[in-house]
Amino acid sequence: MTHCTRNAYVDRHFEGRISPRDERVLREHLPTCDGCRAYYERHLVLSQLDPTSLSGEERIARGLGIGIERPRATRLLALSGALVAAAAAVFLYVHGRAAVPDHGEAFEARGNVVQPASRIFVYDVPPGAAPSLARESVGAGDELAFAYENGAGKSRLMVFGVDEHMHVYWFYPAYESPADDPVAVPIESDSQRHELPDAVRQRFDGATLQVRALFLDTPLPVRQVEALLESHPNGPLPLQGVIESSTSLTILR
Repeated sequence: MTHCTRNAYVDRHFEGRISPRDERVLREHLPTCDGCRAYYERHLVLSQLDPTSLSGEERIARGLGIGIERPRATRLLALSGALVAAAAAVFLYVHGRAAVPDHGEAFEARGNVVQPASRIFVYDVPPGAAPSLARESVGAGDELAFAYENGAGKSRLMVFGVDEHMHVYWFYPAYESPADDPVAVPIESDSQRHELPDAVRQRFDGATLQVRALFLDTPLPVRQVEALLESHPNGPLPLQGVIESSTSLTILR
């Protein structure tokens, strides 16, 4: 692996010491640097096996500049087992057979594509509080943050919400002006969990929100998705080779 000065950013990310500015720099850098990406993925394997490591929620919180308190309970017994598991993980990773356990709640993939699942994770970020997996409800004023696993190896991702009024709220790509027509964002094509860089606050005006994610290989534009939503308001969108997942949330006021 070619050494890169951004390796230090990876270290600080997993230690929870990275600033929001450097977190953004890291997220923009990882897709362009094979060395740093491999270094990040080795850290990720170890963190998912070590119970003393920061969780995905904690890493997202630190990267967003949100303070979070960790329990101060003694973890010496857990640590000894974690070191053994971590050593095994390094061996498996180097030999290309690492199997990372799933510690998150996934959405059900829809469609007839017979491939390893690609899935999105939605985190609720209340004002001034730590992120947590969004399960049944989120506050109307909360931000939403996202992570993904891409076992199907798709190259791009779109994430949006649809309420009961068929109003569409875009998270990725950012869609800030009607004059724009942004396309699906590039993503990593592996099964590791990757956090997307921004927490997004929208002005929800409905009581329910269906968060939908499209994993695809083409730079699909936002306006084409919205046209398909108008003609196919129910069920998955008729897009060939796309993996779609969704979850329903209640908006609390």
